Amino acid sequence: MNLPVEVIEAARQDRCVLFLGNRAAVEAAELLGGSCVDQRGIAKQLGWKKPMIVAGKKGTVVGVEDTASAFERANGRPALLAALAAGLGGAGAPSAAHDVAVRRFPLILTTNYDDLLERAAAAAGVPIDVLGRQSVLPAPQQGRCTLVRLRGEFARPDTMLVTAADHAARPLGAELKKQLRLLMRHQVVLFVGFRPDEEEFERLFSELSDAYGGELPRCHLAVAQGPIDDFLWQKWVWRGLLMFTADPVECLTELEARRS
Repeated sequence: MNLPVEVIEAARQDRCVLFLGNRAAVEAAELLGGSCVDQRGIAKQLGWKKPMIVAGKKGTVVGVEDTASAFERANGRPALLAALAAGLGGAGAPSAAHDVAVRRFPLILTTNYDDLLERAAAAAGVPIDVLGRQSVLPAPQQGRCTLVRLRGEFARPDTMLVTAADHAARPLGAELKKQLRLLMRHQVVLFVGFRPDEEEFERLFSELSDAYGGELPRCHLAVAQGPIDDFLWQKWVWRGLLMFTADPVECLTELEARRS
């Protein structure tokens, strides 16, 4: 793994903002022999039958949004959330990636619904403030972690964003967008637990671009579980994203070792 020097230096100086995705939960479940599905797996569990490609977005597999919308229309909202919990709720225990994240990153933003970060913080004795999409970020405090849940959480079903309609109805708060714009301008952004061919990452990157008011400054993505094909490399490099291959545990434990 070729961990970027820029990320290492930013982490040493507490200037690295971490975004954590679904692949962190998938990996945590796999390490314990449990079950937690990725974006393609979620879509399949919700009944997706067609080729797993987003219309008009070559190289992006179907995530959850369209399939979830159809499932919700057919079965209702409670059934949709129950199906998501069944597919995503088996992550088991926090992994080493979650432990490093809460101990070493003052600010974490996640697209996950699970409580693995909160459980990791409790085990490490790290105070953690959990915020939502409409929140205002507090000033960073040494030894304390701020977690922003960008899509809600299982513990509060009313906060969960699953479909495109959910995102449209509850955009990022205006003040949070301002704060994110400043963070992305002055700090180093590291995405961990995502793949560049999944809708989850497309949605997040689009929201951040909107908050920034244009193309993002240079960011780094640790691509989980698998190589990066040439099409995706070119697609994202042109958007300012620097990619390297690393699963969440591999990336964050190596970063912890290097920052020391």
